Amino acid sequence: MAEYVFGANILENLTTGMYKNSQIIFREYVQNSCDAIDKAVALGILSSNEGNIDIWIDTDKRFISVEDNGTGITAREFETTLQSIAQSDKQLDTEKGFRGIGRLCGLAYCRELVFSTTAKNENVISTMHIDAEKLRSRFYGDKKYTVQEVLDDVITVEKKISEDVVAEHWFKVEMMDINVENDVLLDVATIKDYLSFVAPVEYSNQFWFYTKIYDYAQSLNFKIDEYKINLNGNSLAKKYKTKFKTSQGEDEIFDLSFKEFYNDDEQLIAWSWIGLSKFRGVIEQNSKTPNNKMRSIRLRKGNIQIGDENALQKLFSEERGIHYFIGEVFVVDRNLIPNSQRDYFIENSALKIFENVLTDYFEELHKLYYRASELNSAVKGVKSLETAEEKFKNQVFVSRIHQAEEEEKLAATRDKAEGYARKVERRHQEALDNPNDILSQVTRRIIEKKDEDSKSPQITLVTPVTDAPKDSSNPFPNLNRKERKLVCNILDVIRKNIDAKKFEELQSKIVEAVNR
Repeated sequence: MAEYVFGANILENLTTGMYKNSQIIFREYVQNSCDAIDKAVALGILSSNEGNIDIWIDTDKRFISVEDNGTGITAREFETTLQSIAQSDKQLDTEKGFRGIGRLCGLAYCRELVFSTTAKNENVISTMHIDAEKLRSRFYGDKKYTVQEVLDDVITVEKKISEDVVAEHWFKVEMMDINVENDVLLDVATIKDYLSFVAPVEYSNQFWFYTKIYDYAQSLNFKIDEYKINLNGNSLAKKYKTKFKTSQGEDEIFDLSFKEFYNDDEQLIAWSWIGLSKFRGVIEQNSKTPNNKMRSIRLRKGNIQIGDENALQKLFSEERGIHYFIGEVFVVDRNLIPNSQRDYFIENSALKIFENVLTDYFEELHKLYYRASELNSAVKGVKSLETAEEKFKNQVFVSRIHQAEEEEKLAATRDKAEGYARKVERRHQEALDNPNDILSQVTRRIIEKKDEDSKSPQITLVTPVTDAPKDSSNPFPNLNRKERKLVCNILDVIRKNIDAKKFEELQSKIVEAVNR
């Protein structure tokens, strides 16, 4: 049988072509560091709280490094380990990085990639230099290279003996001279935001409900993997907050709701938390709402995010549905295995069960935000009557016809408000009848007074206005009857030919000018 030959372009597929987003290199190197720390803890080299991952970004020098104090790699195993591609000895279903290709990701974004390490009880620092720029040049051109030819040409290994490192153990990745087209990798603020949700770090103490998440996980005997990760000397945390902005104004998480997911054998396969709010609208994400980077229900395994904020979007009946929520789904089932790009799971029977149970739950969430949106509109509709009543009391009428038209509009607003009020009362009674249901909790939050333990709806209709203000027949007291009639006639003509809002603005200016 002929010998199989792998062309150099397979390396391009494992580097440049592997990931859609260059920032993913940080996730790849972090997850490898997490595995090294876990192994060090298991071997007794570290205690459970001694692991550290330090990321340094030097914008001026165009330099990035990721270093951990895990097991490191022995001098004897160094070359074999790093030069073995897609031949990792990690456990497919338990460890965070497992395919042995993630360490190559940096080759697409820098001039030189350097790995260095030392293991406990050794006095050798092993270093591997990879000429990434030269490697990439081998992907194109007329001459064809094999993987072995390219790697032999671009890799240099050196080992330095030092008596000072015997007690040390670490592994470091360094990316020299980041490509100009990949400047985003040097943007510390952007990388901080990215890692704050992707990396397995603790919750920010600005998120008031984080202790509830830990307590719930403990009740399930589930350990949320967390590591001390520093970026340029500053510790990272999940940047969840209780207050955020929606398309319909500000909103706030007032509590959390938890859900467990089981397979047909009653085995726990995943669990989740979501923030309960008034669900006033879609949580928008743009330059004006930087805190909204926390939006969506995020998918996590080993506490590392799978995919981006939209990984579970397809399981909602409408795409925008996931953007009403803030929350996380933690995967428990070992048979749910991330794919090579770690943007979702490989297709198997476990994934099908997982998607089915989540789809059912997301239908409940669809009902939740849909009902909340309906109720928010009803509350807004009732409150609109207060605004209409106040406007009517202060209205300046330029003719009897004008006054009659405004009275008719006010009556129509009152009829609608009464219909909204009946809906509000009906939903409120349903909430009182089922106080522990999350829909009921949200309903009561929308309706009841915030600062009182009240079981009465906050919404009440104001007393109907039946008469116009007494001075409305004389909006221009400084004019005689003939002058007043002329101005009112002119205003009435204007009123009939422009939209209501523009007329109100113009009328106010004219009244002010005439009475000055």
